[in-house]
Amino acid sequence: MSMESADIKTFERFFKENYSLYYFTAYHLLGDEELSRDMVGESVELLWRNCRDGSVAEWRSFLYTTLRNKCIDYLRHQEVRKKYVAFYLAMTPEEVEENDEEEERMEMLIHRLDALPPLPRRVLDMCYFERKRYQEVAVELGISSSYVKKLMMKALKLLREG
Repeated sequence: MSMESADIKTFERFFKENYSLYYFTAYHLLGDEELSRDMVGESVELLWRNCRDGSVAEWRSFLYTTLRNKCIDYLRHQEVRKKYVAFYLAMTPEEVEENDEEEERMEMLIHRLDALPPLPRRVLDMCYFERKRYQEVAVELGISSSYVKKLMMKALKLLREG
């Protein structure tokens, strides 16, 4: 038996023995079965790509930390999404509109937000909804504040253009 197949078998055994623990951890945070399975799957994939040469103890630590962070990021993203919707509603005229039109506009806004590239989207979230200054965002992301400003301008332009 080659070393590679032994590693795969060890990893598979680790996954089978620990899956339910990680699934219920995600489910406790998210409250959604399918989403919890997806988060565990994505975390296991990251573990396989980044730490398969480590010990089982390192796998446990990496997987737990990765899974918890992915769940928290997802929940934060949902909160930001709610804030975008509230922002959009506050910016629209207070005319009485039919529900279908409003739903279409909301879907369009959500689609535009989801279509933003990850970095401009993250900068927009941090600057607008987390109320961070460009310099704070730059330090956190490890980029220059002028690049943060460019990314913010790009995100707003993409939202306007749709």
